[in-house]
Amino acid sequence: MKIDIANGQYFYDLFYQISFLLVLIIYLIEGHKRKFPWSTWLLVIVTVRIFFIIGSKFGAITSEDFRYFAENLRFPALYNTNLIGALIFGFIGVGIAKILLRIRYPILDAFAIAAPFGMAVQRIGCLMVGCCYGTETHLPWGIKYGVDSPAFVHQFFTHQIGMQDVLSQSIHPVPLYFIISCLLTGIVLILLRHYWKRPGNLTLFGLMLLLVSRFLIEFFRDPESNGSFQGNYFLGLKLVQLFSLVAVITLLVVIRIREKQQTTKTFIVQANHPLHNAYYLLMLSVLLFTTKNWFSEIELNVLFFALVPACLLVSVSLIKNYYSLRVKISTISLMLLSLVLMSQKIPKGDTISTKNIRFGFSNGDYTNNHNIGHGEGCSRVSNSQSFKQKFSLGGLGYSIVKKDSLKVLEYGVNGYFGTRSETGLITGAKNNDPVLGINPFVKISNNWFGGGIGLHLGNLKLTPYYWREENNIASMPQTGTQNTFIYPLVYARIGPEKILSLSYHLGDHFPAPFPAFYEYLELGSGFGSNNFRLNLGLNFMGAFILKAKVPIGDRFILEPLYQWNNGLIPDFNEDYQFSVGLHYLLSSSNTR
Repeated sequence: MKIDIANGQYFYDLFYQISFLLVLIIYLIEGHKRKFPWSTWLLVIVTVRIFFIIGSKFGAITSEDFRYFAENLRFPALYNTNLIGALIFGFIGVGIAKILLRIRYPILDAFAIAAPFGMAVQRIGCLMVGCCYGTETHLPWGIKYGVDSPAFVHQFFTHQIGMQDVLSQSIHPVPLYFIISCLLTGIVLILLRHYWKRPGNLTLFGLMLLLVSRFLIEFFRDPESNGSFQGNYFLGLKLVQLFSLVAVITLLVVIRIREKQQTTKTFIVQANHPLHNAYYLLMLSVLLFTTKNWFSEIELNVLFFALVPACLLVSVSLIKNYYSLRVKISTISLMLLSLVLMSQKIPKGDTISTKNIRFGFSNGDYTNNHNIGHGEGCSRVSNSQSFKQKFSLGGLGYSIVKKDSLKVLEYGVNGYFGTRSETGLITGAKNNDPVLGINPFVKISNNWFGGGIGLHLGNLKLTPYYWREENNIASMPQTGTQNTFIYPLVYARIGPEKILSLSYHLGDHFPAPFPAFYEYLELGSGFGSNNFRLNLGLNFMGAFILKAKVPIGDRFILEPLYQWNNGLIPDFNEDYQFSVGLHYLLSSSNTR
């Protein structure tokens, strides 16, 4: 098997976030089954995540990295991670949360099922990048990685391959071994979840299984990919294997002793005082603020997955306990009255259903930049190249819109196809690629709020205005385009569209958000009309967007968009992109 991906880091970050989201969902399900108080349980989850991420870094820190950390109070731009360190720190996080939140009931086993499945998903990103690469093998399931992978770089500098090679030697697919072992561990834990007598033994047993698999897989893993453990052997085993072996024996003894200790103690799950949770949340917020430089942007994202709902629930519990009944009733009544008065009126029970088909075209001519290197500020060592980008795409879509007195629901699918080309302004290198994809989506909105989700699948291309890539080797960039086969669609709006609304779009644009329309904010108004709309937007590199929705008769809607540079981005003064979409109403019907 061959894995040659130009932007493997994108997939690593993607599956890293998906794994944490999956783990959060399983945590919430387990907490619900055990009737844990939601706000307290979310605070525990946030704490464990903080310690888990920090532990993954300290578990693989080298002496040089630690010296850098001590001098700068932050981790280097490039660092290794270690699963064992993450698990140890995660256990510490559980203990600290239990003590500070004064939790008197067992919570450890609620983490058992989620951990292995989350690790399995995260290892898909490792498989795409090739960071946990194995030793050379001639087995039929061996993997060859491309020139951008750590495996290729390692084999190049150890003279296993030469300048003429474009793929690494065939190596053991270590991340795939981890994926299989984690899935098997999760299945075994589900089957034995009611076998253990003592609370906590399920998690300890799961940890033991993970360490056993780690011990075995290390025989096939290249020691250079072990971070701080690389090249260190004792008695013919790697240090990480010896540590795993000692830990497995210790856990086996602990589990056996705990199982022999019969207990009939019953635990009562009690909710914490809202002020107690609020103080703890404040402490976590201060901790995150003071250590924010310890985390990457992606790591902060996965922390916010749990921190944001925790903040909301803690705030709600405070309001419920510290506002008078009069204030509660007045606030709710005023909110409901405002919604009733400002909502659009459709006779109750009626639903208007329309079927729409849309056609579109987009085109652009602009310049972006790709920087590859390492370091920060004046000490950064890097190479940069700007690329002249051009694209032309066509699109076709179909959707069904249903309106009733409370909401508007739209669901459908878009398809798009076209080409894009780029020319390196230093090397003169030219790349031409097709762009094609399919985009199922669903959106729901009322007068004040709107939201939507979807997915793009296909041969997708993204061209960020400034793409900064971290790499130990400051090689000359060969492309300004990021490739992916999957991309999310997220849409969020606040405010009435016919008066004034603010909306966020990620992968939400017709005929296609690629390569240049994939993320922007816009402020718009219908000037009192539900059909006409004029929006002024800004993408996340400072380019302006002018967008409109213009009805033509009863069956057509024209949606033009023009995006241009505001003059603040150097070398991009002649940038422009535009698109136009034409919606046609096929049919309309009323149902009751």
